Amino acid sequence: MMAMEGNFPENGRGLALNGAEVVYRASLPVPMTANGTFEVTNRARALENNFYVVAPNIGGVYLHPDSRLPVDSGGGTGMIVNYRGQVIGEQANTNGPSFVSGVIDIEALRHHRTHAKTTNWLKDVRAETARMLYEKPLYPANLYLSRRPGNHAAYAEEILNPGIDRMVEAGIWRRPGYEESQPTGEAGQTRETAG
Repeated sequence: MMAMEGNFPENGRGLALNGAEVVYRASLPVPMTANGTFEVTNRARALENNFYVVAPNIGGVYLHPDSRLPVDSGGGTGMIVNYRGQVIGEQANTNGPSFVSGVIDIEALRHHRTHAKTTNWLKDVRAETARMLYEKPLYPANLYLSRRPGNHAAYAEEILNPGIDRMVEAGIWRRPGYEESQPTGEAGQTRETAG
């Protein structure tokens, strides 16, 4: 599960439904490591799919070939999470080379999956119900198939803001009260400033 992909349950579920027992979750940077998002999502994906998540986070990054010291943009918190959602190995600090260790017991995982009464969740998924949730696409597919990604402003204009607008227009989300009272066009400007 690449970085942000680990924040969406569908990615882990897809791996589990294809038989995954140990999943590698690539790094996620600050602030999502410092505010707990990395840990919460690693634990959630492991628990809901009954698989191990091995999630080492990046260490120091040299910003330039002449840099003498690395910058810690990852924020540490590399971890291994077991199939019950428990952190069994963690390295909170990545100021230099480090490692995470923990026992990955595949036989225990297989026993749990085939003998637990309630916490082997995958057998209880109502796939037909989930299908209805996703009949209409939310995020555009193949955005960068034939072109390079733009800068943050272009992403906000082409992808982020229209995505938010679709959620509001569909009645899934509501804008804050201060934006609802503004004429059309100004809400988008306020959203840009606030967000």
